[in-house]
Amino acid sequence: MNNHTSLYRKCIVYIFPALALMLALYAKETSKAARDAIYLCLDVVIPSLFPFFVLSRLSVPFLRNFTCPRFLRRLIQGLIGLPYYILPTIVLGYLSGYPTGAKLARDMLDEGLLDSNQASRVIAIANNCSPLFIIGTVGAGLFRSIRVGFILLGIHWVSGLLAALILNRLLRKGQFQLNNGMMVFEDSNIKRERKNSIAALFPGAIEDAAILSIKVSGYIVLFAVLSELLYKTGLFSLIGQMLSAILPESLTGAGITAMLRGIMEISSGSSAIAHTVNTPAVVQLSLVSFICGFAGFSVHTQVMGIMKGTGARYGVFFLGKILHGGVACILTVVALSLLPVSLATSNLKPMISGIPSSFRIITIMILIVALVINPYENGGLIRHSNKTVKR
Repeated sequence: MNNHTSLYRKCIVYIFPALALMLALYAKETSKAARDAIYLCLDVVIPSLFPFFVLSRLSVPFLRNFTCPRFLRRLIQGLIGLPYYILPTIVLGYLSGYPTGAKLARDMLDEGLLDSNQASRVIAIANNCSPLFIIGTVGAGLFRSIRVGFILLGIHWVSGLLAALILNRLLRKGQFQLNNGMMVFEDSNIKRERKNSIAALFPGAIEDAAILSIKVSGYIVLFAVLSELLYKTGLFSLIGQMLSAILPESLTGAGITAMLRGIMEISSGSSAIAHTVNTPAVVQLSLVSFICGFAGFSVHTQVMGIMKGTGARYGVFFLGKILHGGVACILTVVALSLLPVSLATSNLKPMISGIPSSFRIITIMILIVALVINPYENGGLIRHSNKTVKR
């Protein structure tokens, strides 16, 4: 064990200087990738995610009072093995895009509505690609077809639900029991009471959303640079050529290389796939479906960064996203064999940077205002077993 630890540390010592050298050699390309990623965050990511982050913090405490018909409760619990009141979380996760589902899961866990095992499942199920990205960027932008965007979105949603069913069958262990229509956690000895009101929650919700938006932006910039660096050094191309020799002819080296970029970061990967030549349309769209379902390691690190310290298991999340991507890929092949489409790729760049700079200034000002709000925690009581703590 000590030998493995020592080897790991030695590798780290040499890897980081090597990365620094490569960054210096490809300074122009990586700087452009970082700049475009920052513009993407200011123009698209933060404006689209910030309201959902605020909404998450405001809505989760009230899920205790969420009610639905008993048959629907049993249906949800039986099919996906989770409490019925995660239904609003799943809906918001489908509508808002990565990584809002993780933020909702974290807030539910902090409120005592989930345990760590259930949160691991929720982040695998409720984290999905944004409809705006699939319809607007992929469909209308990259493939110049809104119809294609809606087809991919429908496949993405259906495959997400199927992946949730398969994941539940694989894990097969519920973490709750039904008692008089209420959910009771078997392993929880913590009871929480809070004074929940919109006025009390709002300041903290804004501050949390601002901090999380900045953290997510940092992950996006980092993986955009890493993806560009690995592409420029030829590592993706080398792996792509090696795999193309053993995979079907429709999967060319260029297509596999583009998919590898998507496995790192879905925006640049989707653009690279759309611009591959001599690759059938069905293969292009299937690869895009896979990386949108898998989410890319950029999103994976965002999600686990949000869930840090909660005990949530990355293995469950990884399995869920692999299932989502694989099912989406298969459904895309089947759907396009029944609904043939014609495609025309555009010159859309992987990172959108055409929005006026004034919009970026507004986004930055909103973040600054949100961060200068005094840190504010909900008033209330937290009861831990036999003692009460005043906050």
